[in-house]
Amino acid sequence: MAQAAERERRGRLHGAAAVLLVAVFVDALGSGLYMAVSVVFFTRYLHLGGGQVGVGLSVAGAVSLLSLVPIGMLADRAGPRRMLIAAHLARSALLTCYPFASAFPAFLCVIALLAVADRAASPLVQGLFATAVGKDQRVRAMGRARSLQNLGLALGGLVAGAALVPDSDGVYVGIVYANSVSFVVAAALVARLRTTAAAAPDGGRPLPWKRRFSVFRDRRFALLTGLNSLVSLHVTVLTAGVPLWVLAHDRLPRAAIAWTLVLNTVVVVLFQVRATRGIESAGDGGRALRRSGLLLAVGCGGLAVTGAVPAPFAVALLLGAVAFQAFAEMHQQAGAWAISYDLAPEDSRQVYLAFFGLGNAARNTYGPLVVTFLVVRQGAVGWLLLGALVLAAGVWSARAGLSAGPPPVAGSAGETTAPPAAPSADPAVPPSPDPVRCVTPVAPPHANPGSAPSAPPVVAPHANPAPAPSAPPAAAPHAPSSVPHVQGGIRGHRS
Repeated sequence: MAQAAERERRGRLHGAAAVLLVAVFVDALGSGLYMAVSVVFFTRYLHLGGGQVGVGLSVAGAVSLLSLVPIGMLADRAGPRRMLIAAHLARSALLTCYPFASAFPAFLCVIALLAVADRAASPLVQGLFATAVGKDQRVRAMGRARSLQNLGLALGGLVAGAALVPDSDGVYVGIVYANSVSFVVAAALVARLRTTAAAAPDGGRPLPWKRRFSVFRDRRFALLTGLNSLVSLHVTVLTAGVPLWVLAHDRLPRAAIAWTLVLNTVVVVLFQVRATRGIESAGDGGRALRRSGLLLAVGCGGLAVTGAVPAPFAVALLLGAVAFQAFAEMHQQAGAWAISYDLAPEDSRQVYLAFFGLGNAARNTYGPLVVTFLVVRQGAVGWLLLGALVLAAGVWSARAGLSAGPPPVAGSAGETTAPPAAPSADPAVPPSPDPVRCVTPVAPPHANPGSAPSAPPVVAPHANPAPAPSAPPAAAPHAPSSVPHVQGGIRGHRS
């Protein structure tokens, strides 16, 4: 029976989950097309300068970072399905406006709004998977979505690479519109999702304002958000650290930069689902982050050696280090999903997921600075320091994931209230005048055989000698459990 249940848990996803996986793949396919030509489109078709594009990207990142938590609060009220449909349609409409945004103010407006919708989509997808599958399948479902997303990004990039050969304005505009159409298709697929009524994919009752901001008082969740952000520096290692290291060493061929990206994509597509096995609770997630930190530390050690060995060995070490980075990435993502799912209350899941995504957004800001300083300024020693940093963050994550926080209540996160004491079955023991504030429960006679002998109870003349049935014990409140980019969320392996 247990084996059948395990096979069912690891089997194919059906129903709403399968539809959502198709929507994720379509989204990634269009995004892969667009990502390969976006900078060329900005400079060649819109005739914007490199400085203007850089300012636009920076402003867009800041605006999307500030909007993430408010959108999460709105999603808890309106529901992740409605919000994701709105995000996809907004992305489609904004992309259709791009060819007409040649003026810098118009470009700044479009790219900022598009970044807000892009950043919001990741936790919304993660929240929808929480309603589409059972609790024990959420992390595995996210693993499958991530594999499909990386496959879609890779295929879209290959198609865009072939389309760039003619170097035509019409091709650039066509790719932008193709990405716009992909978001319409994804929105139509999300609109078809049907889940159970208990999952409430279309929102719930409004929460008190104090409860809406409870995530900011959840110190354990905030700590794990920050530690996950440090462990996820593997993204910056791949996209910034490795290219800078290759360019700084003439013995390494420049084509190795492309080889590392292809290797990372292939490994994630093939093994991401397998990396989610046994990762369900926050404790499992913390241990996965520790494993990720160890793997990335080994990869950083390998990169540190590449500058001191002959070229053939250096290339082999480089690819081996990137393989360790890819496995570190997969375990970090699995751990992030488990932590954010397990610690997010059901009625405020989206704002918790959005808050968790702030760590990834912050990493995109400080990551390039940290990696660039360590790799460019410190060289091989910098790689070792970076490995030590992520390893320490991973070890701390394992401890924080296992630590038992205060028991949550229906009021707000971080506050505790003792359960009401059950009425005493012994009429000789009066009830506590204030059961809520009672700290030490009143023990019935003979509850502790090792205590000092007490006077025998006086039995009334007409008392029933049979013991009265004891009242059922009051149920202890349980921690509400709950889905990247990452963030964690999912926005491909670059998120």
